[in-house]
Amino acid sequence: MYAVAAMLAGGIVSHAQAPPRPAAQEYVFPTGAGVLFFHVRPERAQDFEAIVKRIAESLDRSTDPVRRQQAAHWRIYRSAEAPRDAVIYLFFFDPAVSGADYDPIKVLSEDAPAELSGLFERLRADIVRVERMGLNKLR
Repeated sequence: MYAVAAMLAGGIVSHAQAPPRPAAQEYVFPTGAGVLFFHVRPERAQDFEAIVKRIAESLDRSTDPVRRQQAAHWRIYRSAEAPRDAVIYLFFFDPAVSGADYDPIKVLSEDAPAELSGLFERLRADIVRVERMGLNKLR
């Protein structure tokens, strides 16, 4: 599990100054599939979903062939169970594009760089924590 501040700060810093991020914070899935779990404050779920919609629109508008491939297999789910302390959203990538970065902050920065600071602050307020998991397909 990663603290959301570390995940989001890593995303912003990586775009502004481009230092290498630690491997644990990369959103690349070399095993061919992966998932990001976003634990969102229940009272902020509507705002998070508005930003998720922006991410999806950014992917759909992209002319980058890698982003187009990602968009074709990037699924977003919301937990159906009533939230306890957080609503859980899954960003599911199957297949994941080899070597492609699935960082949602990066996707937003490519499409709406002028709005990135405000979107980043909203995400920080929305998210309790983020978990990343690479997956190996068994069947």
